[in-house]
Amino acid sequence: MSSFASWFQQRPWALMVLCLLVLGPALFIHLGLLPLQVDEPIRALVALELKDSGNYFVSTLQGVYYYNKPPLYNWLLLGLFNLTGSQSELVVRLPTVLSLLGYAATLFAVVRRYLGPRLGFVAAFAFITCGRMLFYDAFQGLIDTLHAWVTYLGFAAVFYFAEKGQWRRLFAITYALTAVGFMLKGLPSIAFQGITLVVFCWYTGNFKRLFSGAHFLGIGVFVALVGSYFLVYSRYNSLHDYFYTLWDQSSQRTVAAQPLLKSVRHVLAYPFDFLGWFAPWTLLVVCLVRRGWWQVVQAHPFLKFNAVIFLALTPIFWLSPATIPRYLFPLIPLLITVMIYFYDHFQAQRPWQNRVVDGVLTLVLAAVALALLAPPFIPRIADVPGLYGKTALVFGALAALAYLYYALPAQRLVTLCAYLLCLRVGFNWFVLPARYKTNAVVPYRAASIRVGRLTKGQPLYVYKGSRLDNDEAFYITRERGTITRAAPAPTDPNAYYLTEDCYLNGRRYHRFFDFVIDRQIHLNLVKFDDAEPAPGTGPGNCPPADYIDPSYHR
Repeated sequence: MSSFASWFQQRPWALMVLCLLVLGPALFIHLGLLPLQVDEPIRALVALELKDSGNYFVSTLQGVYYYNKPPLYNWLLLGLFNLTGSQSELVVRLPTVLSLLGYAATLFAVVRRYLGPRLGFVAAFAFITCGRMLFYDAFQGLIDTLHAWVTYLGFAAVFYFAEKGQWRRLFAITYALTAVGFMLKGLPSIAFQGITLVVFCWYTGNFKRLFSGAHFLGIGVFVALVGSYFLVYSRYNSLHDYFYTLWDQSSQRTVAAQPLLKSVRHVLAYPFDFLGWFAPWTLLVVCLVRRGWWQVVQAHPFLKFNAVIFLALTPIFWLSPATIPRYLFPLIPLLITVMIYFYDHFQAQRPWQNRVVDGVLTLVLAAVALALLAPPFIPRIADVPGLYGKTALVFGALAALAYLYYALPAQRLVTLCAYLLCLRVGFNWFVLPARYKTNAVVPYRAASIRVGRLTKGQPLYVYKGSRLDNDEAFYITRERGTITRAAPAPTDPNAYYLTEDCYLNGRRYHRFFDFVIDRQIHLNLVKFDDAEPAPGTGPGNCPPADYIDPSYHR
């Protein structure tokens, strides 16, 4: 063993310190670089419109009632806007990073209590560094990470308070957390709570607890918290569409609501997709392939809880063709906890399962480290400041950690965490700037900001059925400080209108700016010089074939 590896062997805490030092750069470098996209502008725009409307209970999106999610996340986001004085991309994504850190801290505290501090540390950082989280969702301004954290807190509270025999606290606290989850994302929180309680009480022989006064107290806590919001909401708007939409949001992802062929494909592909989404840590599932694995799980109540709840909740997603990876964030720590225990518990015996994992990962880590010599030869990132120094630093770190992974069997899991964090730093330095250059939303953002600045302080409407995506609507609204609404007809000669080309046929107007957005939609910023034509006498409507109703969103 080299003196380099020997130094780390004698100081097992050193790699943990490295993980903590690299964590900040890994999560924050270029966090605000890319424009908001996919569902991010929905979250941010709803928060802006709560502020602009002055009504913090009734959510709207482009001025249309928004029912898909209760407003708790938007309240938190709006609080950050006010606290920081900024509505930038970085601030929009900050709740995700803070939730991830809080989730990891909770995971460390829970696993440390039952499996020890070292595995607690690994479990926390394994969740942070699983592929889908580290290289995608950790820099997306979405609800799911916060919702998953709240859900996992509920799981942990069930086990902790049941262990102490404090059932009244168990039900009260977990239903309070379910209320928080509901106010973030709606019905999925109720499903998580219900399945967890039924399965846990069944396998622990406490099924009668579900019919106790303590359980009804917990349900009362949930009803009081959630009901208070809907009671206030009902003073402003009908609850019928709200409840219908919340139900539809959940039911549309099930097998019953999807084409049969799509459902069959999903059921067959799900196990393989799952392993790919959360690699490289899912490779450790090989360690569970052994005789007597269930006996090992049953001998440890905490492991059994993690395994049983994971297995109980998995069918929800396995049988839901519309499942996407971030919906699984509440479950991943449950599986990670079991996998790292099996890997670590049998490591000294060097079984074939561990040898397979170690062999595959050693080859992969070495190959990826060598690949990090490539950035200076890739034209799209040739202008990255300090390219050669950054390349040398990332390559050197990855090569050194790949060697330590090979040389220090007892520290392999922590070494893998450090390696993946260093790889994310390289991703931030090289991949995100390259994506920025080719990201289609970048010019849309620039055009939308210009529209917002040109019309600030003056009326602006989206004319008739002209399609304005939420990406552009967010940036326009952010610059103007007022809600961008649709208007069926020009009634104000001093107002600006955003309109597609076909609505301008035969009209007299003055054009101030025009631009193209996603789906090759051409928008014009105009003021009309004439009144709306009488019905049946004006030009035809725009083709509605690819129209997307702005009131429909995830």
